[in-house]
Amino acid sequence: MRLALFAAALLLGAVPAVAEEACEAWTAGAQEDEGGLVFTVAACATDRPDTYLFLTCSAGEVFIRYDLAAGAERSPDLGEVTDVDFTVGVSTQRLSMSYQEMDGLFASEVPANGPLMALLKSGEGLSVVDADGRYPIHSFGLTGSSDALSRLVRQCS
Repeated sequence: MRLALFAAALLLGAVPAVAEEACEAWTAGAQEDEGGLVFTVAACATDRPDTYLFLTCSAGEVFIRYDLAAGAERSPDLGEVTDVDFTVGVSTQRLSMSYQEMDGLFASEVPANGPLMALLKSGEGLSVVDADGRYPIHSFGLTGSSDALSRLVRQCS
């Protein structure tokens, strides 16, 4: 799944303005994963189109995977756990995320109807950064996030 999205971002990267525009709308739909098709919400950073935020859902929990280290001067340590701030306007939700060596992303889970999900459905722009400032901050547009996340939660049983 990540490879397909990355390839699409590379194709779009040939024209940076188009890549940035494509990254401003969140997508929702079935994506291939290890065990088959999984309903996934995806967004790429407007400032770095190869940086993704993925959300899936099961049994009332949303699983978030994020490429926190994209563009960093350091690689994550095995088993690294870090607090990550998701900010929209003046509201911030902090989430402890752990590095997953298998796909190179940081991961965590939150309640499907919790405060982070509400935050991701609001406002115009999202910034994501680790609380310690070891990794670059990335920005995401929120166009389409409310619809995509609502569809995800409806699939979550």
